[in-house]
Amino acid sequence: MSTHRRISIVLVLMLGSVCSMADANDEVEHHKDPHHHLALFAGGGFERDKMGHAENGSALGLEYEIQFAEKWGVGLDLEYLSGSGTNRSWVAVIPLSYHPSEKWRVFAGPGTEFDSKEDKFLMRVGVAYEIPVHQRWSASPEILVDFIEGGAKTYVLGFSVGYGF
Repeated sequence: MSTHRRISIVLVLMLGSVCSMADANDEVEHHKDPHHHLALFAGGGFERDKMGHAENGSALGLEYEIQFAEKWGVGLDLEYLSGSGTNRSWVAVIPLSYHPSEKWRVFAGPGTEFDSKEDKFLMRVGVAYEIPVHQRWSASPEILVDFIEGGAKTYVLGFSVGYGF
């Protein structure tokens, strides 16, 4: 088993632990409601490798976040990527989010790109602006950058529609 897969497995287990602690904390501490957020993400962008080769593509995915403190959350992002060539892959990221205000979210986290050729470790950073739409529904424009093992970078501009519970 590769080191990157081991890291990914450990991070998923840590996410489960944080979720359990957050649920236990709900009985003691009541902070901003809702604590959970599930969203559908769609975006487009381009990837540039260290050799200068660029490829356009699109992303479609699910985002989940649990807010374990007033300004902090952790989540899981799963995305399907489709490039302008024949390259298609899945990405799984565990972002740690900071909410400096009610609408802004800044996040970063490790992940893995699961490609048909080889799996690659990545680090994602991003920012989102959450716009309340109706009761627990929200819409968020997002900007993401993935720093992929081997020197490639993926830049994505996307939009998510989410539900808080």
